[in-house]
Amino acid sequence: MKKKSIRFFIFVTLCMALSGCKHEPKAERQQETAEMEEESDTVIREGIYALPGDYKVDHPKDLVAYFDSLCHVGAFVATHSRDKQDTLAVWDAIKWLDHFAQGKAKFYPASQIRIALEILRLEQAYCFNHGGPDGKNGGEAFMFRLIEQAALHCNQIDYITDFRADDRKVGVLYFGEWGLGNPLYSILVYQANKGFRVKMIGDVGDAKIEKIFHITDDQGREYYLCSNNNDGFYFRQYLYGWKDDDLCLIRKMDVEFGCPDSYEKGYELVFNPNLCTWSYCKKDGDIYHRVDNTPMLRLVLDGEASKFIVEQN
Repeated sequence: MKKKSIRFFIFVTLCMALSGCKHEPKAERQQETAEMEEESDTVIREGIYALPGDYKVDHPKDLVAYFDSLCHVGAFVATHSRDKQDTLAVWDAIKWLDHFAQGKAKFYPASQIRIALEILRLEQAYCFNHGGPDGKNGGEAFMFRLIEQAALHCNQIDYITDFRADDRKVGVLYFGEWGLGNPLYSILVYQANKGFRVKMIGDVGDAKIEKIFHITDDQGREYYLCSNNNDGFYFRQYLYGWKDDDLCLIRKMDVEFGCPDSYEKGYELVFNPNLCTWSYCKKDGDIYHRVDNTPMLRLVLDGEASKFIVEQN
């Protein structure tokens, strides 16, 4: 009897052990699945806050449903006035954009899109000027995704840009900040296989792009120079070039360039698009003369090796 009891105890212990081994992987799999779902949700939530150009643009069939779904993962319509009519105007623009994208409307809703973006810009400009929201900005995320979809379904670059290069393939959509003359967003808009794509130029609140130059080098390679030449404080230069069907940043001005007291002395910074140089000049009648002993900025075009250099005379 004693041996039987021992054998029975061993048998029960083994069964319990095997039973535990059988169910433990299932519990582990459930935990792993939950962790994967949590990670996936985190990726989605982080993704919608990305800047234009860093976000993989979605291609939804129903734009109204798409933007409604974004509102369930952190994005929202942020208006400064808190007037319900402003919120309705944003959704109305999305509705008309959806109709155009599906072929239900003949004309692109350019005016509705512009009104909606201005409503959204006003709140983002105010937030940026007053310190901005803490953490992720759902209102900005909604605006960025709307800009992407508005560009994707646009059929004419004039509708979605404020100024354009001479070949009309590339332009800039500019949004000013709350403070007079200060920038909020400068967004590059360029032609794609379908509609247009967008990318943020520089950083939020830093790039005040006012002109875009279409330049070709000696080898026939095309460049687009996004430039601010008229504002010493926001003097910025960004050089873009084609890589397959994408327009990529080749070089931004990364050298120290300036002339002390140039404003007080009446110097003007003049860009020569033929030589790709910036010089401090004085105007005599209709002619600009370079000022002696002042630096000159030169853009050397050499494909991906293009660079900015400072020369002294």
